[in-house]
Amino acid sequence: MLILLTGPQRAGKTTACWRALPSLRAAGVRFAGFVSPPLLNENGAKTGIEMVDLTTGARQTFARVVKPGEPADVGRYRMVPSATDWARDVLSAALLANVDWLVVDEIGPLELQNGGGFAFALAALADPLRVPNAIVIVRDSLVGPLSERLGRSDMVLLPIAEATRAEVSSRLAQMIVGKPGING
Repeated sequence: MLILLTGPQRAGKTTACWRALPSLRAAGVRFAGFVSPPLLNENGAKTGIEMVDLTTGARQTFARVVKPGEPADVGRYRMVPSATDWARDVLSAALLANVDWLVVDEIGPLELQNGGGFAFALAALADPLRVPNAIVIVRDSLVGPLSERLGRSDMVLLPIAEATRAEVSSRLAQMIVGKPGING
C-alpha cells in the first residue's frame, strides 16, 4: 500500500505522520526513511526544515528560509548542500532496508518539476514489489502529477487539514497496523 498523506502547505502533514510513529513503533512496525519537521524561531516563525532519519534518529538542517535578496533553490528555501547529500544517502539506505514501511517527507516541486532532491527514488516508489509499503507526504496540488508518475493501483489518499491533524494521525496508524510487512 502506498499512502499519500496530502494537504495544503502548513496543514500539518509532517506533524500527523510524526505523531503516528510512536504508537506504530510500539506495535512493532519498523520504519526507514525520514520526516522533515519545521525549524522554528522563538516566535514560532518557520526558519527552515530539518530532516530526521527514522532509522538512527540523526538530524540535519535540510533547508533554510532565504533572507531578502538571497537566491532560493526552491520556493522560499535555500538547500544545505551537505544535508541534501546526507538525506539522499538516508533515502538510498531506506530503500534497501529490511523494514515494514518506508517514509518519505516529502516529494515536492524539487522532485516532480526539477528532477532534483529525491527524484531518484520515484522509480522505486512506483514498483510495488520493491517498495510494497510507503507513506509519502505530498502537497495536495502535486497529488495528480505524483500519482501519474508512480502509476500504482494500491495508492490511498489520506487528506489532512489543520483541524483534522490529530484524527489523521490515528487514521494513519489504523491503516498500517495489521498490514503485512515489506519483507515478511
